[in-house]
Amino acid sequence: MKTPKGFFTYFHHSEVIDHLSDVQAGKLYKALLRYGMSGHVEDFSDDPALEIVFILLLGEVDHNFERYAEICEKRSEAGRRSAELKKERKNADEYSEE
Repeated sequence: MKTPKGFFTYFHHSEVIDHLSDVQAGKLYKALLRYGMSGHVEDFSDDPALEIVFILLLGEVDHNFERYAEICEKRSEAGRRSAELKKERKNADEYSEE
């Protein structure tokens, strides 16, 4: 599966993230980037608040990646269908010229 170049973050996330300190928010952001790039799940067991927010946002990242995979598959299928139609039209044109 192709991996996306990034993931979306949503404005409603700020409702939770605003309750974190700037240091916690920075750790969260870096951990989400690492997770998105490598699948590494950071251990925030020493900071329960950060651990909860991280777990919640992992679901969002996963959803983004699943949606990306679905879109890639749909585009691939559309490309295959388009190529098949072009081939059929070309064959029909060649047949009608005979």
